[in-house]
Amino acid sequence: MLTKIILASLLEMTVAFVGLLFFFKNSDRLLKHTNIMLSLAVGAFLGVVFLDLLPEAVEMVGDSAFIYVLVGFLGFLILSRTLFWYHHHHNQSEGSHEAHPHPRGPMVLIGDAVHNFIDGALIAFSFMADPTLGIVTTLAVLLHEFPQEIADFFVLISSGYSKKRALTLNVLSSSTTLVGALLAYAVGTGFQGIIGPALAITAGNFIYIAASDILPGLSSDGKSRNKTLKQILAILIGIFIIFFAIKLSGHSHSDEDVHHESETAEYHLGDGHLDEDSDH
Repeated sequence: MLTKIILASLLEMTVAFVGLLFFFKNSDRLLKHTNIMLSLAVGAFLGVVFLDLLPEAVEMVGDSAFIYVLVGFLGFLILSRTLFWYHHHHNQSEGSHEAHPHPRGPMVLIGDAVHNFIDGALIAFSFMADPTLGIVTTLAVLLHEFPQEIADFFVLISSGYSKKRALTLNVLSSSTTLVGALLAYAVGTGFQGIIGPALAITAGNFIYIAASDILPGLSSDGKSRNKTLKQILAILIGIFIIFFAIKLSGHSHSDEDVHHESETAEYHLGDGHLDEDSDH
């Protein structure tokens, strides 16, 4: 389990190297397609939340999972406002970075480090609940992280950093992913009861990112009917990616319920309870 968590965290960290693309000519074209990738991320987050994360959390902690979802949503809303998480999903024009370019660089790095730390913790808790959930959670995070790192790298460049320095600092800030994953694994191993609430809080975090962080930027960009249709299609594709990933893994919450019921029946049969019922 720990090996899978470490590998998933390292995979997520490699996205920070996306800045290498900017060392090539015509790299600015990549920025024109980030909104489609962000739309995929929205679909992936919603798919993970409603097809796997939330059902898993409800199985573990019951209806109180929805309270933790609310706590997660509001908590990350407050945290994002406090730490000024600059994702720059819709502020990618040169004019949008002219007013205060230099202070944004350090803030992006600080926000990115905190964000990556939390991503690592969310990935770890997901794997501890179920390997399939860990995989689809990692996939959703990757779909979101790639365009975010592109935007952050662009902000660092516009803030006066050289490409080499921006890449180095971006990679260093991504290392907090592994730190968050290892810390979450240590806490989750010692306190198994925290995994269910952690999954529900993760669901709240993903809903916040999808609805409050990404979608407003997409709305401002999707002023034409063609762009709007492309974004909606990308969101649906993101949902189906998660759906098929879950199906291909053979993971099903309904199957788990049946398995649990059969185990309970076998337990009672061993105690003779079912035999007693049959005598009546």
